[in-house]
Parts: sequence; C-alpha cells; structure tokens
Amino acid sequence: MRKAILPLLMFVTFYVTGQEKKTDNLVDKHVLAETLRQGNTGLKKTEMSEYASEEQMQRFLKANGRASYYTFPEPREKAIRILDGMTAGWTAYNRKRRTTFQATVQPGEFFTFQVGVYAHDKQLGRVDYSSSGLEGITCFNLEGIDHLGEDFRKEIKVEEGAVEPLWFGLKIPVDAKGNLEGEIVIQPQNMKSTTIKVKLLVTGDPVENNGYNDGDRLSRLAWLNSQAGHDENVTKGYIPLQRKGTTFYLLGRSVEIGPTGLPKSINTYFDNNNQSLVDQPSAILSDHMRFVIETSAGKQIKLKPGTVKFVKETASTIKWEVTNRSDEVELIVKGMAEFDGFMDFGLEVKSLKAVEVKDIRLEIPMTRDMSEYMMGMHKEGGFRPDRWAWKWDVDTKSQDAVWVGGVNGGLRIKLKDENYHRQLVNVYYEFNPLILPKSWGNESQGGCKVISTSKGALIKVFSGERRIQKGQSLHYDFELLITPVKLINRYIQYNDRYYHSNSDVSSKYISEADRSGANIINIHHKKDINPFINYPYLAENLPALTRFVEEAHAKDIRTKVYYTTRELTVNTPEIWAMRSLNGEVIFPGPGSEAKTVINPKGPHQWLVDNFKDDFLPAWKCTFKDGPYKGRQDLSVITVPDSRMNNFYLQGLDWMCQNMQIDGIYIDDSALDRVTMKRARKILDASRPKARIDMHTWNHFNDLAGYACCLNLYMDLLPYYDQLWIGEGRDYDRSPDYWLVETAGIPFGVTSQMLQHGGNPWRGMVFGITNRLGWYGSSPEYIWQFWDDHTIQEMEMIGFWDKTCPVQSDNPELVATLYKGKDKMIVAVANWSDEVQKGHLTINWNTLGINKEDVQMYIPYLQNYQDKAEFSIDKELSIEGSKGYLIVIQ
Repeated sequence: MRKAILPLLMFVTFYVTGQEKKTDNLVDKHVLAETLRQGNTGLKKTEMSEYASEEQMQRFLKANGRASYYTFPEPREKAIRILDGMTAGWTAYNRKRRTTFQATVQPGEFFTFQVGVYAHDKQLGRVDYSSSGLEGITCFNLEGIDHLGEDFRKEIKVEEGAVEPLWFGLKIPVDAKGNLEGEIVIQPQNMKSTTIKVKLLVTGDPVENNGYNDGDRLSRLAWLNSQAGHDENVTKGYIPLQRKGTTFYLLGRSVEIGPTGLPKSINTYFDNNNQSLVDQPSAILSDHMRFVIETSAGKQIKLKPGTVKFVKETASTIKWEVTNRSDEVELIVKGMAEFDGFMDFGLEVKSLKAVEVKDIRLEIPMTRDMSEYMMGMHKEGGFRPDRWAWKWDVDTKSQDAVWVGGVNGGLRIKLKDENYHRQLVNVYYEFNPLILPKSWGNESQGGCKVISTSKGALIKVFSGERRIQKGQSLHYDFELLITPVKLINRYIQYNDRYYHSNSDVSSKYISEADRSGANIINIHHKKDINPFINYPYLAENLPALTRFVEEAHAKDIRTKVYYTTRELTVNTPEIWAMRSLNGEVIFPGPGSEAKTVINPKGPHQWLVDNFKDDFLPAWKCTFKDGPYKGRQDLSVITVPDSRMNNFYLQGLDWMCQNMQIDGIYIDDSALDRVTMKRARKILDASRPKARIDMHTWNHFNDLAGYACCLNLYMDLLPYYDQLWIGEGRDYDRSPDYWLVETAGIPFGVTSQMLQHGGNPWRGMVFGITNRLGWYGSSPEYIWQFWDDHTIQEMEMIGFWDKTCPVQSDNPELVATLYKGKDKMIVAVANWSDEVQKGHLTINWNTLGINKEDVQMYIPYLQNYQDKAEFSIDKELSIEGSKGYLIVIQ
C-alpha cells in the first residue's frame, strides 16, 4: 500500500579525518552531499524526483479545481518516480496538459509512455482503461501475458495521496507516416472517467529491431509479455513422449499409470553410473502408489476408479484424468507428465458427506536399489537412514520436498496445494517463506516418514486427523521428478573447461584462459565489462562486453554471462516502470526497515530516498578498479514466477542475436522449470554450442531454511549442462554426501568444486575439478592428464556401483575406475586426514583382461602426484586427504 508522506529536507555536514571540510562553493557542497546520499550510484535526480510544496499544491488546486484524482501524461524520458505525493512540475500543468499527450516516434518502434494517476482526496477503487484509435496498445500495469504464456488482467487501487504510473506501450507500424491519433480513457470505479488525447507524429527512418537495441527508449518493456521459447517441442538431447495404453516412455524411463490415475510402476533404463542406457529396466517402485483416506474408525475408504482419460498428448506433454468415487468422497486425479521426467499431480478430495478422518496420506513404495540414498526434509544428502520422520515448519524451514533414490533411479516428491507460491531462496527465505498447504500441512499436523521395508523403503506422506465438512474440497497436490533426468554427457564433463575470475578487471581474462587451456569464460557481474547485476545489455557497458565476446571467439573461447532474475540492479533503465507494477516484479519487502545479511544496517540511502517502501535490498558493491572505480551497484529482490521471467528470456534471445554469447551462468536461481525450459530452447535455436551452468551456495543453515540445494533446484536440472557446487561446502564430508549433495551424478548433471578450490584427489573419484581463476590450485594439469589419456572416451564405473571391478579393503580409501578400450585409470582418494594404507583388488575377469598383459604405474602430475611404480599386489599408502591416479594399460 502506498501512503503519502511529506517531503524530507536533509542537511548534511561532512568530516574528513575528523575535521570539518569547508567548501565555499555552494555547488560543490551540493555535489558532495548528493554523493553521500546517493552513494555514488551514478543515478542522478531528475525533475521527477522533486515533491510539490504545500504552496505549489494550493496554487494547483486553485487553478484546476478540486477533484478526486488528476491525470498526468508523461513521456518515457520522464519516468515517474514519486509514488506518495505530487511531483513539483505537475503543479504547473493545466487541464489541457493533463489530458493530452504528444510525441514524435519512428516507424517500427515499440513506443512507451505513461499516465500518472494521482488520487488527491480519496482512495480510487478499481482503475481500468479503454482505448480507441491506438491499435495493439497495452497497459503493463493492468494486463499482460504471464511466464506460463497465459493472458491475465490485474485489479489496482490507488490509495489517497498516492500516484499510480500507468505505463502504456504500442507497436508503431513499420510503414506508418504522419499523424497517429487516438484516445485513452482512464476509468476509476464509480467515478467520472478522464480522456487522454494521444497525438503521435510518425517520422524518420524505420527503427531497427522494434527499438530494442536502444535501452533508453524503454521499448524493452514489451519483453514483459514475451512468449519466446513457448512451444510443444522437446529440448535437445531428449526424445518425444510415446504412449502405449496406460504406459508412456521417455528418455531412460517408463511410467505405467494405474486405474486410480497414480503410477502403478516406474522403471529406469539408466546403467549403474548413468553413462549409457540398457535394454532391461530396473524398477523404481516396488508396488503401485497409493492415496489412502482413513476414517477415525480406522477404516480405509474404498474408492472405485473410473476410466482413465488421456486428455492431451503432444511430443512434450501427456495429461490424463480420472475420478475415483465412494459414498463418502470423490477423488479427482489430474496428472501431467513431460518429456524430461517431470510429473505433476492435482488430487482433489471432494467430500460428499461430513467425514471424521484419522489420516489422508500418500504411500510410495520403493525398491531396495532405488532407495539407498536420501536428501531433503531436513536430511542432508547421503545414505538413507532406516527411519526418518519430518514435520512441517514453513516459518523457519524451506522444506517441502524429499528425494529418495539410487544413482540410476529415484524420485523427488514435492508437496503443495492450490495456494502454492515459490519461496525466496538463499538468505532471503524469511521474507517470503513457503505457505503451509491446507491439505498436507493440516495446521502443522502433517509430515512425512521414510521407513525401511522388506522390499526397500516406503515414503509415507501423512496429513493427520481432521473433519471434512460436506461439500468441502482439499487439494493434495504434488510433483514427481524421476531421476536421473538424463545421461551424463562425458564430452561436456571433460571438455568444458571454465575460466571464472574474481578480478573486477577483465583485461587478462582471455590470455589467462588461453594459456591454461580453458575454453569457456564465465563473465561474472561486478566486472568492468558486466558491472551491474543481471542487466548485461546496459548501453553503458555493452560495447566493451560485445568486443570482449568477439575477442574471445577469435581465440576459440566461448563466453557466458552472469544472468538470472533473483536480484535486479537499480541501473536497469526500466526500473521505474517495473516498480510501478505493484509488487509484480520488484518484491514488496519491508523497504527502508529491511535488514538482511547483505544489508545488516538497513538499505542503502539511495533506496531509502527513492524506493522508500515495498522493496527488499539485495546485492550491493563498490568498484575499486577499472572504468567504474568509485561507482556502486545496488539491487533489489524480484518476485519469483513473474513477468520478469519473460523479460529475462527475451533479453537472453537478444544477447544471442546481437552479442553471440555462448550461454548463461546462473547463481542460486529464482527461476521455475518452465522458464528454464524456454531458456534452453532459445539457446539451442540460435547458439547450438551454448551452455547453462548453475552455482549454488549451501542452503543447509538457518538463514536459508535448511534446504538441500539440489533438492531445491532438481526440476531445473534437465536444462543445465553443469553445476558449480559449491560455496559453503565442506569437502571433508563422507563420499555418500559428495555423491548426492555435490557431484550431481545421481541426477545426470555433473558438478565442479568451489569452496577453497575443493579437493582435487577426491574430486577425481567423481570426475570433477575446480575452476580456473577462482580459488585453489589450477586444474590445468588435470585437464592435460584427461587429454593425454582421452578420458572422455572412457566409461566411469564409480565406487557406488556394486559391480565396480576395482575395490579397496580400507573403507577410507575410495576408488573409481575409468575404463577404456586399451587403457584404464583408477582414481583413489583418502577420505581421512591421516595416512591410510590398504590394498586395491581388480576383477580382471570382469574386465576381460589378463593381469599379466598390463602395465600399471603412477604418472607424474604437477600439484597432484609424483611419478611412482605401482603393483596391485603391494600395499598402497596414501597421505591424508590426498590420492593417486593410477594408469593401467
């Protein structure tokens, strides 16, 4: 809610080394004061930043007469900033100026302008608009297309004393000339309307690309309604869905739908290491999934299934419905499956009479091999315990999902209802936590148990006792994701070599990457060529960034940019228009009262002065070197699943077309799977070698709600090429923790190490390294070892695979085999901090090799190991936290 406040006058005294600095020049004093207030953000005040004085207001009212509201058309160059009072300049507008808008435009541009609506002496009810003579015009505040591709309309009210800037946009026909005239009618509910006459003079040459190439035009506001990437095609690397009866097949998996509409069986065709597909499937479910309604008398209500109807079938999506009936309730099941293994279930329980319920629950029985590991619901990733119990606590826990599985098959279940919204991630969870589902949560009575059984494990999601009134409906919705989501791409795993520098100055990026063998450069924000967070196409830095991409390409090095939606720089040209959307894009946080980990003393003064309310301060930085030295970047948190996603995607397409970027680097995503699927399609269509990688900070702490990162982002993994896990990780944790939490192998997407550079010896047990240019020793020598031994052509058989031909007799020594045609590599690492000794055994029969025909040795590898002889018959001694790469040929 926007409230009017009085203009604030501030008097600032400056001190330098304890002594008052005297400035005789009044202008110098003003500049110095403004630098302190604004924090040298580079963002200057405009005439739209000045409040009207009381005297100016009285003159305005006397000249214009008292009215409940007034309109103020303004060009895009004069973005309305004040939302809690009149702008000083408006007090000079007469009625004609307040009801007429004139501008000169070019053919072909997407033209934007605004109409400020000021509620003078009472709240305005629902504000709407209509138009004539302006074909295709839209008001971004009142209507649009959401990130799912659905049309929507919004209702807005304007509080007494507040301003609502209504931003309009329309495409000027490319063949238009002369005058283009029309009208916009502003209609507050139960009040007299106001007609704005619009007169546009179309002149000049047609503008290129709708005006999107010039950020100052604000033509990019059209991106808010972009539908880029929306289609029914599968993304690269996947296959179309195929259905035979009630069974459908997708990449490496199959699902049979039972009579109730829930899965009867789920199978995996991935091998034990996710290196290839096999002919014989392995079952993930040990029995069919069951939805149980148990009365207070201990009786399970018997539901009679209707006919399963498949209501939609495309290459990418299958949908079905079935109604299950009893005398007491109806259970309507609506299911949806996509080509990547994602499934969504809407279960509506409709009561036909009042029912006393002991429990309503979902039971998912899983096989032994496909329930060895677990992650989520306050359980860090690793081996599944025999029994695990969890209860809802959305106030402090960002937990609504659990994954149970083996390396080559598993399920993630995410619980929700019709009121679900995406929570804020990272250190901002407390400001927008999960909503407790009325169904599953049941006033915190609900929870989940994961229990060992004779066949494997049972996931039992319960909701507890309740009384369901006649006619009442409850939505027991949930998502399933079948893992792994794809095969591990060995070419990407071993050939994508990242340079990711923490230096703010980019002049040495290309030479350092080229010298050390990196072939992809990630360009982080807060860099001289990408200074402001999540707006890499700002006119101020665009020439330098584009030139860098060209120079990197000349060295056969791909370039990717830091680009996500979680935070948005205030340097965004469209920031004032986005702020006007009433919390749709900019998260409506505590504003000037907000205190966060990044802003422990509250927001930067610029945000306090300019945004005041309804924002959450986020990333901030000061540039210490380069062309932006002394400048600051400030940002605010955005709303998940908003039209910001559309803007983001069209911006991605623009960078592909105009900058030839080779992908994006995502940092703790606020994006949903639909948006990531669209991003993947955009990149694959125009930049076939493009990559998407994601870094994530360890969320298992009180600040982030004890979330497991890969559980949090698992449904995005089909569209990522690699992970970078991660910041805040302890690489002394056990191998099963590594496997599930950091390596990515059970999900088909491999990771790289971050915190302090990770541990290269343990990393090689999973086929991963750190990144060049960040922290830790350079991975270039391991990269060279990979090339020398053509590791990308080898099959990785991990220690987790019970059939691995290489075994250690010391549990602290963990070994993985890389198997090639004429050569093999054993990666063995010590998981303790003390010297460990032990023997390796190799099953030569399994490998089809005669032991007498092989040579085994430890080659020299800089910063890793000295050259040494090796015999499988002799005891191996390994220093604490280190290891060896042993070559067998």
